[in-house]
Amino acid sequence: MTRLDDNLPGSVVIISAEMGEGHNAAAAALTEAIEECWPGCSVERLDTMELRGVRFAKAARWAYGFQLSVLPWSYEMFYDRLSRSDRFAGFTKTTVGAFFGRRLAKVLDGRNPDLVISTYPFGSAALQWLRDHKGSSTVMVTYVPAFHVHPLWAYPGVDLHFVMYDSAGEHARMPGFEKTMRVGAPPVRRGFGDYSRAQARERLGIPADDFIVLLTGGAWGLGDIAPGAEALVKLEPPVHVVAVCGKNANLEADLRTLAASHRGRLTVYGYVSTMAELMAAANVVVTNGAGVTVLEALRTPRPVVAFAPLAGHGTACTAEMVRRDLAVQARDVPELVEQIRRLSTDPDWLRQMERAGESWVCGRDLRRSVAEIQALYAARRPRAAASPADSNVPARG
Repeated sequence: MTRLDDNLPGSVVIISAEMGEGHNAAAAALTEAIEECWPGCSVERLDTMELRGVRFAKAARWAYGFQLSVLPWSYEMFYDRLSRSDRFAGFTKTTVGAFFGRRLAKVLDGRNPDLVISTYPFGSAALQWLRDHKGSSTVMVTYVPAFHVHPLWAYPGVDLHFVMYDSAGEHARMPGFEKTMRVGAPPVRRGFGDYSRAQARERLGIPADDFIVLLTGGAWGLGDIAPGAEALVKLEPPVHVVAVCGKNANLEADLRTLAASHRGRLTVYGYVSTMAELMAAANVVVTNGAGVTVLEALRTPRPVVAFAPLAGHGTACTAEMVRRDLAVQARDVPELVEQIRRLSTDPDWLRQMERAGESWVCGRDLRRSVAEIQALYAARRPRAAASPADSNVPARG
């Protein structure tokens, strides 16, 4: 496919990371939108962690999962200090930027990107390092796929910061952030919101009249999924729990054992490619309050219960959603049972939450966000084309 318009970017790098699935899911959604909006554009994706090598990336993923599961208090402390101390945030941003930025420069050496987009905070730190040390005028964008913007997301060298809520500047703790901030569309792939409940249930073979609770801990199956499922299958009036375990094989095995003794009340999946249909089939989505899963639920739209939110970003994102009536919180299993009991027996409240989601997504189109990026690129293109500094930042890896 050839490039059709010189005012459209011809090559884009998207920097993400497999730390859970949310950052990659956002990158995939942006890729889909870019390929639709910018015919002929080449999109390359990089994993930030793998810039330091595959072994490093594997170790980092294990350490992050271990911290969230076994030592959540340590991550909560780090996140809280990052969000409250400008000095600590500045030191962290500089250190992370240098650690990944040098490797990113080597990977991209000799190429000239029209545009670089980050969906991962360490990737954004690397972009700032490139701006500071390579002097590039290439357009750089951060797209935050979460309901809380901590300081590691915010950099003066980034041209646009797309966020999910209008008060993100309060949390970014960066002077002038509001000038580069845009309230964007949720970065989720097509399919979410495209099915009716009846269509989805027919496709999936789910009973048409059951009250379906979709329970998920994301790609890694994080959170109190097992005790939550065990409690909900005993709920009266009965509900039908659909549990998605992601890549967590131990969780999947435990829940399949539980499902064998609760037929008709618990259906178990591993890693799925049918999340759009599963969400459409559900009455309520229960998740750990973090990442793209909640954005997918709101796009569908389905009420969200943030159950035992993950430390740090999970609790911060949940607070922002609850403030906007986009979710309710269940801190533990008894609260989860009560929230689901109320939602399953109070159709007015259930519909009120669905309407809140409908209102939030109204007018938010990812293609419109891509158009905003395009407008900035077109406005800067003459100056960028004349700048020798452009040769310092590459376009693909």
